[in-house]
Amino acid sequence: MFPYADNLTGRYRAPVVWTLIVVMLAITVADYALDIHSELVVGFGFTPILFSVHPWSNAYTLATATFVHGDIFHVAGNCLFLWVFGRSLERLFGWQVFALLYPFLGIAGFLVQWIIEPASHIPIVGASGTIAALLGGYLALFPQARMRIAIIYFPIWKRLTLPAWAFIGYWIGLQLLSLASGSSHVDGVAYAVHVGGFALGLFGAAVWKTSYPMAEELLLDFLRTSFISNKRTRTIVHLARPRSLQFAQALDWRKVPFGAAMPPVATDRLCRRRVGFASDRYDSARLAPASAR
Repeated sequence: MFPYADNLTGRYRAPVVWTLIVVMLAITVADYALDIHSELVVGFGFTPILFSVHPWSNAYTLATATFVHGDIFHVAGNCLFLWVFGRSLERLFGWQVFALLYPFLGIAGFLVQWIIEPASHIPIVGASGTIAALLGGYLALFPQARMRIAIIYFPIWKRLTLPAWAFIGYWIGLQLLSLASGSSHVDGVAYAVHVGGFALGLFGAAVWKTSYPMAEELLLDFLRTSFISNKRTRTIVHLARPRSLQFAQALDWRKVPFGAAMPPVATDRLCRRRVGFASDRYDSARLAPASAR
């Protein structure tokens, strides 16, 4: 089961996400081309025993380990999840904040693994803890977003749509089950890193959503242009900000098809029907060029 898109961010180019994907792929290509995998893992991977003995001199590996991967399938999976979940978060917080936070998102995951196995000599590499933090933040901020999922059982494959809470809940459930059953020693996957990163992202996003004074305004601005872009006219329907968070409910994420362009009249009626605002509480929809935002 692989996610490949959501219904929140379609046309946003996500420069930081693209840059991170290119960097991780470039490091992996250099790894294979120059045959330096051992040097990369030892020099930049997070090794719990080394961190236990010399924490300050090895603290840098908490960040660098996220850019080194075990093989091509490892980096491909992380790049896919980064593309699907990272773009919406980058658009919400801005590329500057996203670029600043990304290297530190996986730290909690590595520390959880270190707490469980502080004497382990096995280096841990990969951006999985960071990606798990993105999934946790995505779940806290956009639980009802619609995810496009591909289920592949060769030679049969099927596409379907699931709410974000269902897919992410399924994913974290698998991680917890694998961690509890001790599968890490069988398949070599550090599930504690996934669980720790996810917890960090979920908690951090929940705190930001409930405590940051501008969180409501930023989320409303994000939702206003998430579903209703028009590819042919390159315009976006904008709605004036109402006085209540109920406006978010006017955009029913489960009933807006992918790629749909909602005309102003339909959007206006949708707001009236689902929220019941009086005409003096919000302005009618108006078209504005996307480049004007």
